[in-house]
Amino acid sequence: MIRLNLTTLAHAKPGHRQTVKIKVGAAEIGELQVACLQGELSFARMADDIFVEGTLSTEVKTTCTRCLAEFLASLEIKLADEITLPGAELTPEYPVRVENGWVDLTPLLLQYIWLELPSNPICSPNCKGLCPHCGHNLNGGECGCEEESSEEVAIDPRWQAIRQL
Repeated sequence: MIRLNLTTLAHAKPGHRQTVKIKVGAAEIGELQVACLQGELSFARMADDIFVEGTLSTEVKTTCTRCLAEFLASLEIKLADEITLPGAELTPEYPVRVENGWVDLTPLLLQYIWLELPSNPICSPNCKGLCPHCGHNLNGGECGCEEESSEEVAIDPRWQAIRQL
């Protein structure tokens, strides 16, 4: 849970600004595990809400799509969104609201992290992946299994017509 005190801003006149530096160690944001979260957010009081913008950097624990090893993916999040004031209804478009002077940024950060997380994360550009025959992680060395030659591979009879092309 990432909570910030915005009491003065919630009661301020439109145009008032507040800047907050964020530095959080290992934490869980929703279902994601982050190793660190740091950056600076600027909050501006608008007529009906609070506008937040800034850049945060983080490392998120994820799984490589080539070798299935867990690793920390570095992300830079450019945040620009609105926080509603007390009494406003929470909606998917506005998932965060100031309550008793405090705001929990977790739902907002979770959305932005998911948007920045690559759909096919890879632990390194030269990841070798898994052996297609035995499933050994090839980043740790060769597997030693005997690869079947392309002539000896059993082909589904429904695909035999393609060999003739």
